[in-house]
Parts: sequence; structure tokens; C-alpha cells
Amino acid sequence: MRISEIEVDCLSKEQITKILFGEEQDDGKYGDCIFVYGGKGIERVDKAVDLYKQKRANHILFSGGIKYGKYRVSEAITMKNNALKKGVPAKAILTEELSNNTKENAISSLFTLENKFGIHTISHLLVVSIPWHYRRGLLSLQTYYPHWIDYTWCSANYQKCQPHNWWKDSDSTRYVINEINNLVKFVKEGQLLDIEIDI
Repeated sequence: MRISEIEVDCLSKEQITKILFGEEQDDGKYGDCIFVYGGKGIERVDKAVDLYKQKRANHILFSGGIKYGKYRVSEAITMKNNALKKGVPAKAILTEELSNNTKENAISSLFTLENKFGIHTISHLLVVSIPWHYRRGLLSLQTYYPHWIDYTWCSANYQKCQPHNWWKDSDSTRYVINEINNLVKFVKEGQLLDIEIDI
């Protein structure tokens, strides 16, 4: 089934889980950069810092602006400041502060990567985000980034919103249902690639 053919109201929680969280595990590969999708949660920073300290990549790119004026300090700078407190040197951190959503995170960060490295030199990115962002996070990169780049999904640790328990917490349930609706909506609008998925 293609994503554009999905009727969200007809999905079971098991199907939603498979679509959004995926089945990919961190493959342990090294990357040219750790790319972190925008957000305020410290969990993303913790994951990115852990990957950096494992020497999986030499740079972290934090993405995220002020969310259409919601914040006074951008998501990227908030994450950067937390990473600095955790021992990551400033020279290893890149920021992208123009974006307000996932699509913009991806597109704006592409220019940051080009300016720092030259996009032609990048072959592998380690991608950090919330667990239920797997499908849209990777699909956004696959839609807008060069085809030669590969990705390793490195999920941040949100204990109350995992594949085995998201429906047990009201906030987590709201996040996940909102995410599945956005995924299908954006694919139908042509903002994301329409791919075949097995559900």
C-alpha cells in the first residue's frame, strides 16, 4: 500500500506503530555529521552528544528556529547550549535557525551542510529525532536531499512514547495520532515522496 492510500481512521495501533516508528535499528555506522531535527526536548541532545562521544561523527548539526515566534531563543541554539554544557566543543557544533517545521528543518539544513562541507562530500548522516518521527523524518530527507546520501536512524529516548507503549499515555497518544495524520496529509499534498509500505 502507498502512503497516499492510507485511511488513518481505519488503522489499528499496531499498523500506526509500524508506519511511524518503523523497524530500523541503529546500525552502528559512522557518519559525516549528526543531524538533529528541531525540538525542545533534552532527549535529542542527549542522543546526539552520546553519538558524538562515541566518535560516530565529528560534527553535530542542530536544526530549528523559533517556531513561528513561539520561542524567544531558537530550538537550535537551545540544543547547542545544552550540548556545550555536556562537553561538546563549540567547533563541533553547527546550527540552522531559520526553520519552523520538519520540511524546513531538512531544506534549511541542506544549505548549512553545503556551506560547511560541500554536499557532494556527504555520503552518510546520523539522524536524531523523536521515536515516532521515524517515517516523516527520513522521508523528508529522502525527498529533498541528494540520492547518494544514506541515513542511520538514531532515535532519542522517550520512555513514554515507544512502539510498545505509546497508547498507554494520553500525551503520547495525541503526539502519535497527530503525526500519522500529518504524514498522510503531506504525502497527499505532494510535500513528501509517496512510497510503498507494508502494513
